[in-house]
Amino acid sequence: MKLASVPDPLRVALDHFYNLEYESAEKEFTGWLKRHPDDLRALNYLAATRLQQELLRRELLEAQVYGKGGEAYEGEKRELPPQLRQKLFGGLDRVDQLTDERLSRDPRNVEALYWAGVGHVTRALINLTLRRARMDALGEAKKARKLHAQVLSIDPQFVDAYLVMGMYDYLVGSLPWYLKVFASIAGHSGNKERGLAEVKRVSEQGNWAHEDAKSYLAILYYREKRYAQGLEILRGLARSYPRNYVVQQEIARVHKAREDWKASAEVYDAIVAQHDAGAAGYGDIPLAKILFQSGEVWERQGQREQALRRFGRAGELGENNIFVFRSELAAAEICVQLNRREEARRKYQRVAAAIPHTSEGKVARQALNKLGEKTG
Repeated sequence: MKLASVPDPLRVALDHFYNLEYESAEKEFTGWLKRHPDDLRALNYLAATRLQQELLRRELLEAQVYGKGGEAYEGEKRELPPQLRQKLFGGLDRVDQLTDERLSRDPRNVEALYWAGVGHVTRALINLTLRRARMDALGEAKKARKLHAQVLSIDPQFVDAYLVMGMYDYLVGSLPWYLKVFASIAGHSGNKERGLAEVKRVSEQGNWAHEDAKSYLAILYYREKRYAQGLEILRGLARSYPRNYVVQQEIARVHKAREDWKASAEVYDAIVAQHDAGAAGYGDIPLAKILFQSGEVWERQGQREQALRRFGRAGELGENNIFVFRSELAAAEICVQLNRREEARRKYQRVAAAIPHTSEGKVARQALNKLGEKTG
Protein backbone atom coordinates (compact mmCIF):
# COMPACT_ATOMS: atom_id res chain seq x y z
CA MET A 1 0.00 0.00 0.00
CA LYS A 2 1.19 3.50 -0.78
CA LEU A 3 2.98 5.29 2.04
CA ALA A 4 0.28 7.95 2.29
CA SER A 5 -2.44 5.32 2.95
CA VAL A 6 -0.57 3.26 5.54
CA PRO A 7 -1.99 3.55 9.08
CA ASP A 8 -0.34 6.43 10.93
CA PRO A 9 2.06 4.47 13.18
CA LEU A 10 3.49 2.57 10.21
CA ARG A 11 3.53 5.63 7.95
CA VAL A 12 5.68 7.47 10.47
CA ALA A 13 7.95 4.43 10.83
CA LEU A 14 8.41 4.16 7.07
CA ASP A 15 9.22 7.85 6.77
CA HIS A 16 11.97 7.37 9.37
CA PHE A 17 13.13 4.22 7.55
CA TYR A 18 13.57 5.87 4.17
CA ASN A 19 15.25 8.89 5.78
CA LEU A 20 17.91 6.62 7.39
CA GLU A 21 16.55 7.32 10.88
CA TYR A 22 16.72 3.71 11.90
CA GLU A 23 16.54 4.07 15.67
CA SER A 24 13.30 6.04 15.35
CA ALA A 25 11.97 3.60 12.76
CA GLU A 26 12.75 0.63 15.00
CA LYS A 27 10.97 2.30 17.90
CA GLU A 28 7.85 2.88 15.78
CA PHE A 29 7.80 -0.65 14.33
CA THR A 30 8.38 -2.20 17.76
CA GLY A 31 5.55 -0.16 19.26
CA TRP A 32 3.22 -1.22 16.45
CA LEU A 33 4.17 -4.89 16.90
CA LYS A 34 3.39 -4.78 20.61
CA ARG A 35 -0.20 -4.09 19.59
CA HIS A 36 -0.15 -6.21 16.41
CA PRO A 37 2.40 -8.99 17.07
CA ASP A 38 1.44 -11.03 14.00
CA ASP A 39 1.75 -8.22 11.42
CA LEU A 40 3.95 -9.77 8.73
CA ARG A 41 4.58 -6.45 7.02
CA ALA A 42 5.82 -4.78 10.22
CA LEU A 43 7.96 -7.79 11.16
CA ASN A 44 9.65 -7.71 7.76
CA TYR A 45 10.22 -3.96 7.89
CA LEU A 46 11.65 -4.24 11.40
CA ALA A 47 14.14 -6.85 10.14
CA ALA A 48 15.02 -4.63 7.17
CA THR A 49 15.47 -1.66 9.52
CA ARG A 50 17.96 -3.55 11.66
CA LEU A 51 19.89 -4.71 8.60
CA GLN A 52 19.97 -1.22 7.07
CA GLN A 53 21.14 0.27 10.36
CA GLU A 54 24.08 -2.14 10.44
CA LEU A 55 24.90 -1.47 6.78
CA LEU A 56 24.83 2.28 7.40
CA ARG A 57 27.16 1.88 10.37
CA ARG A 58 29.58 -0.02 8.15
CA GLU A 59 29.16 2.46 5.26
CA LEU A 60 27.70 -0.26 3.03
CA LEU A 61 24.57 1.51 1.83
CA GLU A 62 26.06 3.22 -1.23
CA ALA A 63 25.44 1.34 -4.46
CA GLN A 64 29.09 1.71 -5.54
CA VAL A 65 30.31 -0.69 -2.84
CA TYR A 66 28.40 -3.46 -4.64
CA GLY A 67 29.96 -2.79 -8.03
CA LYS A 68 32.96 -4.54 -9.52
CA GLY A 69 35.71 -4.68 -6.92
CA GLY A 70 33.47 -3.04 -4.31
CA GLU A 71 34.12 -3.30 -0.57
CA ALA A 72 30.97 -5.38 -0.08
CA TYR A 73 32.62 -8.35 -1.79
CA GLU A 74 35.95 -8.20 0.01
CA GLY A 75 36.94 -10.87 2.49
CA GLU A 76 35.98 -14.45 3.24
CA LYS A 77 32.81 -15.90 4.68
CA ARG A 78 32.34 -14.91 8.30
CA GLU A 79 29.94 -15.57 11.14
CA LEU A 80 28.04 -12.85 12.94
CA PRO A 81 28.38 -12.26 16.68
CA PRO A 82 25.54 -14.14 18.46
CA GLN A 83 23.83 -10.95 19.67
CA LEU A 84 23.83 -9.37 16.20
CA ARG A 85 22.71 -12.64 14.61
CA GLN A 86 19.74 -12.85 16.97
CA LYS A 87 18.88 -9.21 16.34
CA LEU A 88 18.90 -9.68 12.57
CA PHE A 89 17.37 -13.14 12.27
CA GLY A 90 15.01 -13.25 15.26
CA GLY A 91 12.20 -11.34 13.57
CA LEU A 92 12.68 -13.29 10.34
CA ASP A 93 12.31 -16.55 12.25
CA ARG A 94 8.98 -15.21 13.52
CA VAL A 95 7.97 -14.40 9.92
CA ASP A 96 8.76 -17.99 8.91
CA GLN A 97 6.73 -19.35 11.80
CA LEU A 98 3.68 -17.21 11.05
CA THR A 99 3.73 -17.75 7.29
CA ASP A 100 4.16 -21.52 7.71
CA GLU A 101 1.10 -21.57 10.00
CA ARG A 102 -1.00 -19.55 7.57
CA LEU A 103 0.08 -21.52 4.52
CA SER A 104 -0.65 -24.82 6.26
CA ARG A 105 -4.24 -23.59 6.59
CA ASP A 106 -4.40 -22.02 3.11
CA PRO A 107 -1.57 -22.76 0.64
CA ARG A 108 -2.96 -20.04 -1.68
CA ASN A 109 -2.68 -17.23 0.89
CA VAL A 110 -0.89 -14.72 -1.36
CA GLU A 111 0.03 -12.30 1.42
CA ALA A 112 1.66 -15.08 3.44
CA LEU A 113 3.52 -16.26 0.32
CA TYR A 114 4.60 -12.71 -0.48
CA TRP A 115 5.89 -11.82 2.99
CA ALA A 116 7.61 -15.20 3.33
CA GLY A 117 9.46 -14.33 0.12
CA VAL A 118 10.39 -10.88 1.39
CA GLY A 119 11.83 -12.50 4.50
CA HIS A 120 14.08 -14.66 2.33
CA VAL A 121 15.20 -11.55 0.42
CA THR A 122 16.31 -9.97 3.70
CA ARG A 123 18.10 -13.18 4.67
CA ALA A 124 19.85 -13.16 1.29
CA LEU A 125 21.01 -9.58 1.84
CA ILE A 126 22.31 -10.37 5.34
CA ASN A 127 24.25 -13.33 3.99
CA LEU A 128 25.65 -11.38 1.06
CA THR A 129 26.57 -8.11 2.76
CA LEU A 130 27.46 -9.00 6.35
CA ARG A 131 28.42 -12.68 6.25
CA ARG A 132 29.97 -12.66 2.74
CA ALA A 133 28.24 -16.05 2.38
CA ARG A 134 27.49 -15.87 -1.33
CA MET A 135 26.11 -19.38 -1.78
CA ASP A 136 23.85 -18.97 1.25
CA ALA A 137 22.62 -15.69 -0.22
CA LEU A 138 21.92 -17.38 -3.56
CA GLY A 139 19.93 -20.12 -1.83
CA GLU A 140 17.76 -17.57 -0.03
CA ALA A 141 17.24 -15.60 -3.24
CA LYS A 142 16.04 -18.75 -5.02
CA LYS A 143 13.52 -19.38 -2.23
CA ALA A 144 12.24 -15.80 -2.54
CA ARG A 145 11.85 -16.13 -6.29
CA LYS A 146 9.96 -19.43 -5.97
CA LEU A 147 7.53 -17.96 -3.44
CA HIS A 148 6.88 -14.82 -5.49
CA ALA A 149 6.39 -16.92 -8.62
CA GLN A 150 3.69 -18.76 -6.67
CA VAL A 151 2.10 -15.42 -5.76
CA LEU A 152 1.91 -14.41 -9.41
CA SER A 153 0.57 -17.79 -10.49
CA ILE A 154 -2.34 -17.24 -8.10
CA ASP A 155 -2.77 -13.50 -8.62
CA PRO A 156 -0.96 -11.97 -11.64
CA GLN A 157 -2.07 -8.51 -10.47
CA PHE A 158 -0.12 -8.74 -7.20
CA VAL A 159 2.32 -6.18 -8.58
CA ASP A 160 4.78 -6.12 -5.67
CA ALA A 161 5.87 -9.69 -6.43
CA TYR A 162 7.30 -8.52 -9.75
CA LEU A 163 10.19 -6.79 -7.94
CA VAL A 164 11.96 -10.03 -7.03
CA MET A 165 11.05 -11.56 -10.39
CA GLY A 166 12.29 -8.47 -12.22
CA MET A 167 15.61 -8.35 -10.40
CA TYR A 168 16.08 -12.06 -11.10
CA ASP A 169 15.22 -11.62 -14.79
CA TYR A 170 17.62 -8.69 -15.08
CA LEU A 171 20.55 -10.36 -13.32
CA VAL A 172 20.26 -13.67 -15.19
CA GLY A 173 19.66 -11.81 -18.45
CA SER A 174 22.83 -9.78 -17.85
CA LEU A 175 25.10 -12.82 -17.52
CA PRO A 176 27.76 -13.43 -20.18
CA TRP A 177 26.61 -15.93 -22.81
CA TYR A 178 28.72 -18.79 -21.45
CA LEU A 179 27.18 -18.40 -17.98
CA LYS A 180 23.71 -18.17 -19.50
CA VAL A 181 24.30 -21.62 -20.98
CA PHE A 182 24.98 -23.08 -17.53
CA ALA A 183 22.02 -21.16 -16.09
CA SER A 184 19.68 -22.53 -18.75
CA ILE A 185 20.91 -26.08 -18.10
CA ALA A 186 20.03 -25.53 -14.44
CA GLY A 187 16.57 -24.37 -15.48
CA HIS A 188 17.12 -20.63 -15.05
CA SER A 189 16.38 -18.07 -17.73
CA GLY A 190 16.14 -14.31 -17.73
CA ASN A 191 15.67 -11.30 -19.92
CA LYS A 192 17.32 -8.01 -19.05
CA GLU A 193 14.76 -5.71 -20.66
CA ARG A 194 11.86 -7.68 -19.21
CA GLY A 195 13.48 -7.41 -15.80
CA LEU A 196 13.83 -3.64 -16.12
CA ALA A 197 10.20 -3.35 -17.19
CA GLU A 198 9.03 -5.44 -14.22
CA VAL A 199 10.99 -3.38 -11.69
CA LYS A 200 9.72 -0.18 -13.32
CA ARG A 201 6.15 -1.44 -13.08
CA VAL A 202 6.54 -2.01 -9.34
CA SER A 203 8.03 1.48 -8.91
CA GLU A 204 4.93 2.97 -10.55
CA GLN A 205 2.11 0.62 -9.54
CA GLY A 206 3.36 -1.28 -6.50
CA ASN A 207 1.76 -1.16 -3.09
CA TRP A 208 4.25 -2.13 -0.39
CA ALA A 209 7.36 -2.34 -2.58
CA HIS A 210 7.13 0.75 -4.78
CA GLU A 211 9.73 2.81 -2.89
CA ASP A 212 12.22 -0.05 -2.79
CA ALA A 213 11.63 -0.63 -6.49
CA LYS A 214 12.60 2.98 -7.22
CA SER A 215 15.95 2.49 -5.49
CA TYR A 216 16.65 -0.73 -7.36
CA LEU A 217 15.56 0.81 -10.66
CA ALA A 218 17.99 3.71 -10.17
CA ILE A 219 20.79 1.17 -9.65
CA LEU A 220 19.81 -0.76 -12.78
CA TYR A 221 19.64 2.41 -14.85
CA TYR A 222 23.15 3.27 -13.65
CA ARG A 223 24.40 -0.15 -14.78
CA GLU A 224 22.75 0.42 -18.16
CA LYS A 225 24.25 3.94 -18.41
CA ARG A 226 20.76 5.37 -18.66
CA TYR A 227 21.86 8.23 -16.45
CA ALA A 228 19.09 10.72 -17.18
CA GLN A 229 16.41 8.23 -16.17
CA GLY A 230 18.35 7.29 -13.05
CA LEU A 231 18.73 10.93 -12.05
CA GLU A 232 15.00 11.51 -12.43
CA ILE A 233 14.25 8.69 -10.00
CA LEU A 234 16.93 9.75 -7.51
CA ARG A 235 15.76 13.35 -7.51
CA GLY A 236 12.24 12.16 -6.79
CA LEU A 237 13.53 10.12 -3.85
CA ALA A 238 15.51 13.13 -2.63
CA ARG A 239 12.33 15.23 -2.62
CA SER A 240 10.39 12.53 -0.76
CA TYR A 241 13.16 11.84 1.78
CA PRO A 242 15.19 15.03 2.23
CA ARG A 243 17.08 13.70 5.26
CA ASN A 244 18.53 10.77 3.30
CA TYR A 245 22.06 11.88 2.42
CA VAL A 246 22.86 8.55 0.70
CA VAL A 247 20.44 9.49 -2.09
CA GLN A 248 22.45 12.68 -2.56
CA GLN A 249 25.66 10.64 -2.75
CA GLU A 250 24.05 8.51 -5.46
CA ILE A 251 23.10 11.65 -7.41
CA ALA A 252 26.70 12.85 -7.22
CA ARG A 253 27.90 9.42 -8.38
CA VAL A 254 25.66 9.57 -11.47
CA HIS A 255 27.06 13.00 -12.33
CA LYS A 256 30.58 11.56 -12.03
CA ALA A 257 29.68 8.72 -14.37
CA ARG A 258 28.51 11.33 -16.88
CA GLU A 259 31.80 13.20 -16.31
CA ASP A 260 29.82 16.21 -15.18
CA TRP A 261 32.41 17.04 -12.54
CA LYS A 262 30.96 20.46 -11.73
CA ALA A 263 27.49 19.08 -10.96
CA SER A 264 28.98 16.26 -8.90
CA ALA A 265 31.11 18.68 -6.87
CA GLU A 266 28.09 20.87 -6.20
CA VAL A 267 26.15 17.93 -4.78
CA TYR A 268 29.00 16.77 -2.54
CA ASP A 269 29.56 20.32 -1.31
CA ALA A 270 25.84 20.69 -0.62
CA ILE A 271 25.95 17.58 1.57
CA VAL A 272 28.85 19.08 3.55
CA ALA A 273 27.02 22.41 3.81
CA GLN A 274 23.95 20.64 5.22
CA HIS A 275 26.19 18.94 7.77
CA ASP A 276 27.84 22.22 8.75
CA ALA A 277 24.44 23.92 9.10
CA GLY A 278 23.21 21.18 11.44
CA ALA A 279 20.45 20.10 9.05
CA ALA A 280 18.31 17.18 10.20
CA GLY A 281 19.71 13.86 9.02
CA TYR A 282 23.16 15.24 8.18
CA GLY A 283 24.79 15.19 11.60
CA ASP A 284 26.32 11.73 11.27
CA ILE A 285 27.37 11.69 7.63
CA PRO A 286 30.72 10.02 6.78
CA LEU A 287 32.33 13.44 6.52
CA ALA A 288 35.86 12.29 5.65
CA LYS A 289 34.58 10.14 2.80
CA ILE A 290 32.37 12.87 1.34
CA LEU A 291 35.14 15.48 1.59
CA PHE A 292 37.46 13.05 -0.18
CA GLN A 293 34.89 12.45 -2.92
CA SER A 294 34.35 16.19 -3.28
CA GLY A 295 38.09 16.80 -3.50
CA GLU A 296 38.41 14.19 -6.23
CA VAL A 297 35.82 15.81 -8.49
CA TRP A 298 37.25 19.31 -7.89
CA GLU A 299 40.65 17.95 -8.92
CA ARG A 300 39.13 16.44 -12.07
CA GLN A 301 38.07 19.98 -13.01
CA GLY A 302 41.66 21.16 -12.65
CA GLN A 303 40.75 23.14 -9.52
CA ARG A 304 43.67 22.03 -7.37
CA GLU A 305 43.31 24.66 -4.65
CA GLN A 306 39.61 23.84 -4.24
CA ALA A 307 40.48 20.15 -4.10
CA LEU A 308 43.25 20.82 -1.59
CA ARG A 309 40.82 22.59 0.75
CA ARG A 310 38.53 19.57 0.85
CA PHE A 311 41.34 17.04 1.21
CA GLY A 312 42.92 19.23 3.86
CA ARG A 313 39.75 19.46 5.92
CA ALA A 314 39.31 15.69 5.78
CA GLY A 315 42.91 15.17 6.83
CA GLU A 316 42.42 17.44 9.83
CA LEU A 317 39.53 15.37 11.22
CA GLY A 318 42.02 13.24 13.14
CA GLU A 319 39.92 10.09 12.75
CA ASN A 320 41.27 6.58 12.26
CA ASN A 321 39.43 6.45 8.96
CA ILE A 322 40.84 5.29 5.64
CA PHE A 323 39.36 8.33 3.87
CA VAL A 324 41.29 10.65 6.20
CA PHE A 325 44.51 8.98 5.05
CA ARG A 326 43.46 8.88 1.40
CA SER A 327 42.73 12.58 1.65
CA GLU A 328 46.17 13.18 3.14
CA LEU A 329 47.73 11.28 0.24
CA ALA A 330 45.72 13.17 -2.36
CA ALA A 331 46.59 16.49 -0.72
CA ALA A 332 50.27 15.55 -0.62
CA GLU A 333 50.25 14.75 -4.34
CA ILE A 334 48.76 18.15 -5.10
CA CYS A 335 51.35 19.81 -2.86
CA VAL A 336 54.10 18.12 -4.88
CA GLN A 337 52.53 19.45 -8.10
CA LEU A 338 52.45 22.94 -6.55
CA ASN A 339 56.11 22.57 -5.45
CA ARG A 340 55.11 22.67 -1.76
CA ARG A 341 57.46 19.80 -1.00
CA GLU A 342 57.78 20.22 2.77
CA GLU A 343 54.02 20.27 3.20
CA ALA A 344 53.77 17.17 1.02
CA ARG A 345 56.52 15.48 3.04
CA ARG A 346 54.64 16.03 6.34
CA LYS A 347 51.46 14.56 4.91
CA TYR A 348 53.23 11.51 3.50
CA GLN A 349 54.99 11.00 6.84
CA ARG A 350 51.67 11.01 8.72
CA VAL A 351 50.19 8.37 6.42
CA ALA A 352 53.32 6.20 6.41
CA ALA A 353 53.46 6.27 10.22
CA ALA A 354 49.74 5.79 10.85
CA ILE A 355 48.94 2.92 8.47
CA PRO A 356 52.28 1.39 7.44
CA HIS A 357 50.91 -2.02 6.44
CA THR A 358 48.28 -0.80 3.99
CA SER A 359 48.48 0.02 0.29
CA GLU A 360 48.14 3.70 1.25
CA GLY A 361 51.08 3.38 3.64
CA LYS A 362 53.14 1.79 0.88
CA VAL A 363 52.31 4.63 -1.52
CA ALA A 364 53.32 7.17 1.14
CA ARG A 365 56.69 5.45 1.71
CA GLN A 366 57.39 5.32 -2.02
CA ALA A 367 56.54 9.02 -2.33
CA LEU A 368 58.86 9.88 0.55
CA ASN A 369 61.67 7.97 -1.14
CA LYS A 370 61.09 9.98 -4.29
CA LEU A 371 61.31 13.12 -2.20
CA GLY A 372 64.68 11.91 -0.94
CA GLU A 373 63.72 10.61 2.51
CA LYS A 374 64.48 7.06 3.53
CA THR A 375 61.80 5.29 5.58
CA GLY A 376 61.87 2.06 7.54
